[in-house]
Amino acid sequence: MNDPTRWAVTARMANLWSAVSGRFLQLLGRQPASPAEAKVLLTDLCVAAPAYRQQRYQAVPLPDDLLAAFAVEPLAAGDLRFIGREAELQRFDAALVRWRAGRNTIIAVVGRQGYGTSSFLQQLALRLEEQESFRYGRLAHRPQDATDTLAMLSKLVGCKRPVESLEKLVEFLQQQKPRVIVVDDAHFFAGRIMGAEESLRCFGALMVATQSRHLWVVGFELFAWQRIGYAYGAQRYFDDCIQLPAFSEAELGQCFTVRLRAAGLALEAEAASGNKSGNKGGKNSGSNGGGEAGQMPSLLTPVLSDLSKLSEGKPDLAFFYFLDALFVGEESRELSVRPLIPMDFSPLKQLVHGELFTLAEIAANGQLSIADHRAVFLSSQDSSWLLLEHLHHLCLLQRCDKGIADATYRLMPLYSNVINKFLTNANYLY
Repeated sequence: MNDPTRWAVTARMANLWSAVSGRFLQLLGRQPASPAEAKVLLTDLCVAAPAYRQQRYQAVPLPDDLLAAFAVEPLAAGDLRFIGREAELQRFDAALVRWRAGRNTIIAVVGRQGYGTSSFLQQLALRLEEQESFRYGRLAHRPQDATDTLAMLSKLVGCKRPVESLEKLVEFLQQQKPRVIVVDDAHFFAGRIMGAEESLRCFGALMVATQSRHLWVVGFELFAWQRIGYAYGAQRYFDDCIQLPAFSEAELGQCFTVRLRAAGLALEAEAASGNKSGNKGGKNSGSNGGGEAGQMPSLLTPVLSDLSKLSEGKPDLAFFYFLDALFVGEESRELSVRPLIPMDFSPLKQLVHGELFTLAEIAANGQLSIADHRAVFLSSQDSSWLLLEHLHHLCLLQRCDKGIADATYRLMPLYSNVINKFLTNANYLY
């Protein structure tokens, strides 16, 4: 009998003996009966994920304006729903000052998925002076080879035709007027996939060769950034790393207040929360949802603390819990809030080593295709497909459908922070 089977049998026998001996002692009057545990109501992950994706939470649909206000797409520059991040914006302002003074500068902006990294990067356009130029680009997938890398980099920096060499791309950039170049989701340049190191080195060489002229700002997911630093020492080439923390309860309250007002709802306000936001940037620093955001709607007050705890400061997860608890009265048509129902993450505890390692690799790489998984784990195509599909059907992975051969998988964005925390505590992710 192998070790796992032996341990499983031993555990079952121990549980059986505990139950039998406990009942025997109760009958003898030596052990009082345990009080019945209250059944905890939990939301199944495979019920939560489709509801979140389809934006349908209740039998009576929530108002369209409300759903639109709580959409989780990245916020464009100047969107009034963007709040907070003052300390991080000021660090970028300091980098701008150094760059304007002629210092070579490359900045990393690092955050966990769902913490607003893309929204933050887009707001940086508002920190520039009128005569300064800004370009934002975002990677959608991992480049396949050197040619694909050059094509993606050419597109990111505004070169209309892909160049045939890195030297040509450097020459193109050196002829452009100085600008701030923002590259989002840059973790797709890295990974433990064949050819990934070449893509990362190509991107790094381009930034280093042109940093005397352009200010590079590069966005990474946290665990990918840590992997790149550990494997390649990438942090040595960056002058600053701006890390975006989870939102505090007060910041979440401000975030909810701004979005509820953006929905155009007439909501009774509580006493001022005292968390008014003012922008401490240049004249073009934009709005951070300031002004009346200090008045918290009474609809939000009873559940804000629980929203903060359940979401662990991740806005889109907090939005889900809030919208899931909202309901429209069938007669009054007024909005009310029910008690929040936590999600059931027990499926994570049932996973075996290969499944947990797969989730960890996806967390560190941003996403994996079937071919990527095969390359990392040296498995067959059928084995990789079966494992990834199994995790997808457990609603732990989201599949980007492009046909089976080209499908990519990433952690379910809604609760990726919970999956990452579980993997970190179990020493599968660091």
